[in-house]
Amino acid sequence: MTMSDGAATAYDVVPYPNWPTAHSNPATLGALAQLLGRPAAPADKCRVLEIACNEGTNIASMAAAAPGSEFVGIDLAAGAIERGRKTLALAGLVNVSLHCCDIAEPAAIEGEFDYIVAHGIYSWTGEIVRKAILRVMGQRLTAHGIAFLSYNAFPGCRLRQTLRDYLARMVDGVDDRRERIEKARWALEYQIGGWSEDVPFQKALIETAQSTLERPPEVLFHDEMATIWEPQFLDAVVAAARPEGLAYLADALPASVRDCLFESARFDAARRFTGGDWARYEQLLDFTDMRAFRWSLLVRDGAPIDRLATPDRVRGLWASAALTRVEPRPDQKAHVFRATDKVEFETDDSDLAALFDALSSAAATPLDGIAHRADLVEAALRLYVNGVVTLSNAPPAYSLTPGERPLASPLSRAQAAQGERVLAALHHKPVRMDDPFWYRFLQELDGVNDRAALARFVSAQTGKSADEARILAPRALEEFARLRLLMA
Repeated sequence: MTMSDGAATAYDVVPYPNWPTAHSNPATLGALAQLLGRPAAPADKCRVLEIACNEGTNIASMAAAAPGSEFVGIDLAAGAIERGRKTLALAGLVNVSLHCCDIAEPAAIEGEFDYIVAHGIYSWTGEIVRKAILRVMGQRLTAHGIAFLSYNAFPGCRLRQTLRDYLARMVDGVDDRRERIEKARWALEYQIGGWSEDVPFQKALIETAQSTLERPPEVLFHDEMATIWEPQFLDAVVAAARPEGLAYLADALPASVRDCLFESARFDAARRFTGGDWARYEQLLDFTDMRAFRWSLLVRDGAPIDRLATPDRVRGLWASAALTRVEPRPDQKAHVFRATDKVEFETDDSDLAALFDALSSAAATPLDGIAHRADLVEAALRLYVNGVVTLSNAPPAYSLTPGERPLASPLSRAQAAQGERVLAALHHKPVRMDDPFWYRFLQELDGVNDRAALARFVSAQTGKSADEARILAPRALEEFARLRLLMA
């Protein structure tokens, strides 16, 4: 369907949740590509295209953190584009433009892009549109550009396919969208009560159904109940991209690149089946792990890809982590640190401890200073693939220390003003707050109000005494900083 027929899309009828997608952030994509030997444009000086952008929150979140970059979004849903434009205007983000158009006739797309994002569309559309997505990527990607393509993946989606087949029969003949959602949820709850956890396959179905019910109802409507639902094998995606001049780089999930960043006995043992080809190796692992979703990165074909990390590749990158130094126990080494997920790691190396101390105290730490130390780089990268450290190719836009006149992200303030409960934070992740008062307080963080004015606002809005408000307001600011909502 094209917009010329005037028909509303399913996403106009049932809006899809509009949150930032952390893995699609150019800052982290560029850092990963650089580690794999393919340096990309810095996130604060780049052009980004998002295909099927919905209301544009994903690229608006990027834009709020990178005013020196340009962002373009296209989508077929006119209602979503209109809502997105309203939010952009309210936020004052002038480096984003949203266009309602068909990917098969992308008249709004001009020039080349350093990053092209297509999230949540490839598995939910037909072959013609899938080819069009890859064609645009092949035609519009810069020489050193990175394309991000997410999709439901086989074989892990076989369980979800079972649920989809079941739901199709349970809601057959029901046209009202609300009734379809309600009946589908009831049908899943009914089966959860009937399946047995003592039967392995049924236990897996129970867990899959419970996970489905935990997602917003709109996601159930568009994912499990979509007209088109075609999970992909990784090797099929790689093969489809090749005629468009695209090569597979890696998955955007840092944990997925462990066996290519470091010498890997597991990768070497699989050469009998893969011939040392990275994409074939990841396809093999998908059967091992029963992976159900992928975030594939594509680059221009041509130059060979040397994925084995070398220390010099961290030059120009920034590292961030939520670490806390803790007192070592008698049986531990001299320096002990704890991550937010309660994982602890320890070292006797004072230089490594100094790096961890820097990560503990700053929003981000440049890695240029350790590029000559292979041991420190390896330690940082091992924390990276284990989800403790985040790497980016541009400094963060957020502050962990509230100033005298705190400034919150213009996008999050605009979202709060419109009553949205899930906000886009400056580290490109969704943040949920349910107390209406703090949404009003957030809108006061305009860079003009000082701490005294903010305390008076708290007192007037809550009835707290002036002394109580002077204590409460700074605590709120510290929480907003922790949530990455305050501008640097």
